Amino acid sequence: MNEDEIAVFIQLWTSVNSYVSVKDKESACEHFLAIINEHVTDLEETASDWAGFDSSIDKVLRNNYIDHDGLDEDDEEDNW
Repeated sequence: MNEDEIAVFIQLWTSVNSYVSVKDKESACEHFLAIINEHVTDLEETASDWAGFDSSIDKVLRNNYIDHDGLDEDDEEDNW
């Protein structure tokens, strides 16, 4: 997926984003990116290309599509 194609999806999100309540913004962004992940591109592989355009997208990417160096909650708890 090239930068121009990504820019179109980012524009689509930002145009819809202003109509979504603050309370529902993260959920709406999760749904938006899930559709892109399912039908357009594998966001686990291309997340870095999508980052930096919008804080909601960045948060959803971090929470759902970016591997955090193989750490999970159990590993973190064991270190305490």
